[in-house]
Amino acid sequence: MKIIHISDFHLVPPGEDLLGLDPRARLSAMLDDIARWHGDADFCVITGDMADKGRIEAYGWLAERLGAFPLETFLIVGNHDDPAALRRAMPDLPRDPGGFLQYRHDCALGTFLFLDTYKGPTSEGQYCEARQAWLRSELERAAEAGRAVWIFMHHPPFDVAIPYMDRIKLEEADAFGDIVRCHTNIRHIFFGHIHRAAYVQWHGIGCTSLPAICHQVPLVAASVGANYSLEPAMYGVVLIEPDKMVIHFDAALDRRSPPVAGH
Repeated sequence: MKIIHISDFHLVPPGEDLLGLDPRARLSAMLDDIARWHGDADFCVITGDMADKGRIEAYGWLAERLGAFPLETFLIVGNHDDPAALRRAMPDLPRDPGGFLQYRHDCALGTFLFLDTYKGPTSEGQYCEARQAWLRSELERAAEAGRAVWIFMHHPPFDVAIPYMDRIKLEEADAFGDIVRCHTNIRHIFFGHIHRAAYVQWHGIGCTSLPAICHQVPLVAASVGANYSLEPAMYGVVLIEPDKMVIHFDAALDRRSPPVAGH
């Protein structure tokens, strides 16, 4: 099974840039590259921060762009998104019984859960008791059926040793940890938000993030003198087998042939 993971492209209105970058052009180039080289993937997952300021025109453009994209794509919201605007642009997005943009996808290998960690007009993530109850129910359902589980979410429920980002992780980190550590069938957690490639081993579960399609967060802010950097963007290619998982990170926008010797 092959899955594509992308995150944090921070779309802005046409004609605007973000930190000197054109998020629409960058995302389009990445989607074209994915379609060319990984059109055989089973699906793609976007782990939030699709729009930089949650403007509905950004989601309208994204809906049109994904309409021409060959892969089924699952979306979840990040702190920069506006769930109401997203639903207006994409009214068919599934929701849980509480109206949150979180849902399940089942396939032959197991169950994929896409979580809603949106809090509001703030950077921290939230996973309230209603959302926790939904997650418990879905994990119990999968366990009873003997199904493996993979989780996608925007905010990490743990520190990543970047103080600037650790201050804005999921607020209910301990409660979330209490839920997942009771389930040995969780194979992996994928997250966004931190704009970096990182691997975390947490409660015995492997967890990975990947660089944003737009700007990045430096590991050490003083290394660039700011909270943001222009390191390479990447998408993730996740290859899942019953007894193994491989994750590759492809910096497609920076891929080029080396210069010919003697020139």
